[in-house]
Amino acid sequence: MTSADQNFNLNTRGKRPAFFASSETDALMTALLETMSQLWATRAQVNLLQKALIGKGLLTAEELENIQRSDNEKADEHQAMQNFFADAFRSMGVPTQSLASRKKEIDDLQGETKNEADP
Repeated sequence: MTSADQNFNLNTRGKRPAFFASSETDALMTALLETMSQLWATRAQVNLLQKALIGKGLLTAEELENIQRSDNEKADEHQAMQNFFADAFRSMGVPTQSLASRKKEIDDLQGETKNEADP
């Protein structure tokens, strides 16, 4: 995004449009933003649950800090983390389409439509 007048009003029909010079950068930014949004939602939920546990007297803040997980729980957590990252980085495998390529595709389709209309 080096050009100050870069237009982000791209046609989103078809494949995902590209906003950066490289499709890899687009995919990385999508993954980063997805991870950030999931992290924020998780932090908010954890904070709410901790306040509820402490507020209801079910656990003290110290007890909450000292909870230990079993090996099975750690393995389950590791698998959940792998699934989380696979979901967050799913955009890395999605093909993108440049604006020029999309315009050419639309022009080609419009040309075919005009040819079909001619007797």
